[in-house]
Amino acid sequence: MFRMLKLRPPHGWRAVLWELGIVTLGVLIALAAQQWVESLSWRSKTRVAIAAVRGEVGDHYASAVEWRMVHPCLHAQIEALQQRLIDSGDTLNPAPIYREAAFTSYVLRLPSREMSESAWQAAIADGVTAHLSPTLRKELSDHYVQTASIALMTDRNDQDVQRVFTMSRPVKLDASGRLELMQELDELRGRIDYMDLNSGQVLDHLDKVRMVPHATVVQAFLERSGTRQLCNRQGLPLRSFNEATTPIDYFYSPQQLPGVGSQHPNGERR
Repeated sequence: MFRMLKLRPPHGWRAVLWELGIVTLGVLIALAAQQWVESLSWRSKTRVAIAAVRGEVGDHYASAVEWRMVHPCLHAQIEALQQRLIDSGDTLNPAPIYREAAFTSYVLRLPSREMSESAWQAAIADGVTAHLSPTLRKELSDHYVQTASIALMTDRNDQDVQRVFTMSRPVKLDASGRLELMQELDELRGRIDYMDLNSGQVLDHLDKVRMVPHATVVQAFLERSGTRQLCNRQGLPLRSFNEATTPIDYFYSPQQLPGVGSQHPNGERR
């Protein structure tokens, strides 16, 4: 019959527990130090990424204010072209051609700005967005959805502006040709209204996350706006700076948008 031997460490169990505690504490300290270093690294990455995003959305903000400011002028330009169609007889009375240095000739002047999202995409690729607060992440995500929509509509506007250039020529007008041009201008008008709404909502997102650039920066941007300059030269209506910088809530109600034809009848965001 085997005899059961009791295991007794040379220095006793208390010494074993003490050593085990020291080893465990050392592991915990090492893990905590690793997490602290990783946290510092992510904080640094996040600061750099947010600085880049802030610069990017600052450009978006200025472009949105430009659109809001010149919106009445865009309406006036389209109305003048439509009235020219109505007043012309069998041959179109050509619209005046405007020219600018380093800019194509045109009969209708609209803003055409790029809405870059390279900084935001880099933040997503680097995993930085997972370390943002839920509110900041949501507002910026919604913001970039808005700017992507604006970019697509800007491309369509650029195409329409080229087609409308036809009105600079004394083309023969029959009923179908007159109707086609009128409908194209109406479609452009509706898109302009929707882009005005989107631009106001861009301001709302950036206002909520406190990424609004200083007013002097925005005003300097507007001073260089070719569309605003044309509107001033032609004496066409513009919104004031205060009106142009007023945000439109992302979930707006029709009362916020008097006179805008693209409102949804039940007040929901389109």
